[in-house]
Amino acid sequence: MAGVSIAHTGLARAIARFPESAATLRRLALTDPGFLEICEEYGLARESLSGFEARPDAAERPEIGDYRAVIAELESEIDLCLKRAGTGG
Repeated sequence: MAGVSIAHTGLARAIARFPESAATLRRLALTDPGFLEICEEYGLARESLSGFEARPDAAERPEIGDYRAVIAELESEIDLCLKRAGTGG
């Protein structure tokens, strides 16, 4: 069940990013397995980015830019899910 806790961590991070849509995000997480998967990916990407940013050689890590791009794409997906749910992001 590690995926579930990672997904919930991702959901918490999505709520932090889109606080005005917290109720809708929670509802989507309960009713849409695809959305919960997006949350899992978002949580993993955020966790990985934090790890790379904490490294002493962070300035030289190309992964930071890669993870920022992935996070931006996932945030766009979350925003699209919110728009489909009728709340906007």
